[in-house]
Amino acid sequence: MQIHSGQEVKMSEEKVEFQDVEVEVEQVTEEPKKKTSGDSVTKAINSLMSTLESALSGRGNTVMVRVNDEALAKLDMLVAAGICKSRSESAAFLLQRGIESSAKLFDRIASVTSQISKLREELLASVQEIDK
Repeated sequence: MQIHSGQEVKMSEEKVEFQDVEVEVEQVTEEPKKKTSGDSVTKAINSLMSTLESALSGRGNTVMVRVNDEALAKLDMLVAAGICKSRSESAAFLLQRGIESSAKLFDRIASVTSQISKLREELLASVQEIDK
């Protein structure tokens, strides 16, 4: 609160009187909120929704799989919770999560597979040279 000069302020022990006083209010910004368990839940839900959207986009391929009772129960759990609409969506969702969580493994597999392909090409070229 600011009191501008030239304005009169009368004070007594019992009350304070202000005459012709301008009050300037400064807006105080809130401090960042501390993370709560609700924030963690929101983050987890957003992650699930992102994975689900990714898993369901461009789903034009069909794969038939057999699963054990435990896997079927997990697929059904996702449907019962309303996260997925069907077992098919549940399976696509879980496949996508597995792929995302194994990204380093898939990068390594791609690298080694590429090296194997190059070595096969070199071997084939060597065999063809011998046959000439």
